[in-house]
Amino acid sequence: MSIEQYIDDYFWVFLILGMVLGFVFPDQALVLDRYVIVFVMMLLYVVFLKIDMDSVIGHIRKPLLLIYLLVCNLLVIPAFVYFFTASLDPEIRIGIVLLACLPSGTAAPALTEIVRGKTSLTLVLTILSSILAPLTITALFYAFYRTAIPLDYGRLFLGLVAFTLVPLLLAQGSKRLFEGGIARCKRYLNAVSMLIMVVIIMVVIGREANYIRSHIGSIIHILVILYLVFFAFQVIGYFQAFWLKREERIAVSVSKMAMNNVLGIVIALSYFTPQVALVLVLSEIPWNTMPILYSLLRGRRSG
Repeated sequence: MSIEQYIDDYFWVFLILGMVLGFVFPDQALVLDRYVIVFVMMLLYVVFLKIDMDSVIGHIRKPLLLIYLLVCNLLVIPAFVYFFTASLDPEIRIGIVLLACLPSGTAAPALTEIVRGKTSLTLVLTILSSILAPLTITALFYAFYRTAIPLDYGRLFLGLVAFTLVPLLLAQGSKRLFEGGIARCKRYLNAVSMLIMVVIIMVVIGREANYIRSHIGSIIHILVILYLVFFAFQVIGYFQAFWLKREERIAVSVSKMAMNNVLGIVIALSYFTPQVALVLVLSEIPWNTMPILYSLLRGRRSG
């Protein structure tokens, strides 16, 4: 088995490795923290080299499907989470509801590629959900908690352009200029994106490692709840458009599970208590490990 095939088949090992490195070497991870945006853009650039723009346009030409998925992800599921978590501690409940309201993260397309989903669909959902989320988060939290969250819409939109559209355009330009070379290197792209993902995970976990250690007494209970929530997000996402092809259902599932929890941490720290922020910080752990479920399912299908 080649190295790139090993990385592709056992990607979950590398996801866990990134987490372990972040916890064990937080100081070294923080040295790289200032470059995390660059790493995210590099990751998306590599992933977008494999995206067919005709596929992206094909999804855009299905507005009813996109509206349905966005309404489910940004409104319906958060509402269900709010009503079905009434028995939880109020601050944990706010954290879980905030997670449910978040848009897809910029790394969601890369994660979709790793677990062999339809990356172009996740890309479209990521862009659209990021544009709509400031409005839906503000509306839902005012409706649920009478809490005003004045998000900076312009800053979020510009960040989305920088993190997503710039790598996408660069990748499409590279494919036109260096089509032959990229075609020859295509077999290595998954391995390259996985190794960049390891660095990003290391940085993100390293950034929060000391915070998690200082709240160790509250961690186990919250983590159990978070794993159940992330599992529910994956399952609901997978079956909410049950008529789609399997790779498209995976894309929808990842777009809900791989939310922008960095945005969630910022919101929690700005408007809520440290306990709510802890829930969002700890969500980094299931975010990075729940994709293992796709690996197990893939193994069962091939076995």
